Formats: sequence, structure tokens, C-alpha cells
Amino acid sequence: MKPPSGSIPTCSRPNYFFARHCFASGQQEKALRLYEHAMRVRPEDYQAPLLMAQSYDDLGRGEEGAAARRRGVENAEEHLRLNPDDVRAVYMAANGLAALGEHERSRQWADRALAMRPNDAMLLYNLGCIYAMLGLTGEALDCLEKAAGLGLMQKAWLERDSNLDSLRAHARFQTLLNSMVAL
Repeated sequence: MKPPSGSIPTCSRPNYFFARHCFASGQQEKALRLYEHAMRVRPEDYQAPLLMAQSYDDLGRGEEGAAARRRGVENAEEHLRLNPDDVRAVYMAANGLAALGEHERSRQWADRALAMRPNDAMLLYNLGCIYAMLGLTGEALDCLEKAAGLGLMQKAWLERDSNLDSLRAHARFQTLLNSMVAL
């Protein structure tokens, strides 16, 4: 049976992945609605609230963003009790902690993630975001350049990811961005 036109699937994954696409294409309001739906379907997930928080922030809704981050970090901590080797949960929580101003703890989690998979392009991209948020410009650019060297070429994310705002005027960031092809 075909779902009604315009309906939102009742499982979290399609909403989550479509929300990521909407975020990358600059559709923050739509991304937010999809992340919210994914959270309603799977309230224990750490990914949707942590990514949703950035959309809240980008839309000027910082208090809601902070609440979503706290929830996402708590969910990631619970997830890691059962899945201690899930590097994505570690680096996403590190990002949330950085945004919440818990810089020392964020750095510890980032270091933990890097020790787990030092050559993971997606991890390095996210570490670039974390380091940029922590004011560690050189480290952030090193990670982004290494991620690109390992094949991560998601130009739309680099162009729109507000976690990288502190790097935008830097010549190395512009060189990296210009080396990528829009997909």
C-alpha cells in the first residue's frame, strides 16, 4: 500500500537521512521538522537531537538547540554504555559538548574518537568542526584537509555547516573549498 502523498514515514531512518539532505541544501526549517519526527519515532537516538540542535541554533532558537544537545549527549552516553566502540557516538557527543561550552570534556571525547579511528574521513571532518568550535583553527584545518585527502568531498556541508563559521575567512579553508566539486 502506498502512503498518502506528503506523509512522513513512521520509521526514523528515512526522516533522519532526508533531514541531513535538507540541512546540506540549506533547508533548515524542513530539516528541523524531519529531525523532530525522527526523534519522536526513536527517542533513544543520539544522532537526530545532536544534528537537530545545530538547525535550531542556525534558526536563532538557541535554547531549544541547547536542550536538544543535552538530550543527544545523554543518549550518546547511554548508547556508548552498550556500544563502547561506536566512534560516531563519541565524536557527535564531543561536538555537542563543544557547543554547550564544555570545552575540556569535548576535547577529551574528540581525542578518544581520534584514537579509535585516526584515518576515518568522516571522523576527521567532524573533528574539524569540533576544533573550529573550540577555537583550534590549525587543528581544525588539518583535520578537514586530511578528510578531503581521504576522499571526503562534501562541499555542500563545508559551505553550510555553521560549526565551521570561524574558518570561513581563512585562506586554507577557501583553498580547500575551491578544490572541491559541487555534487
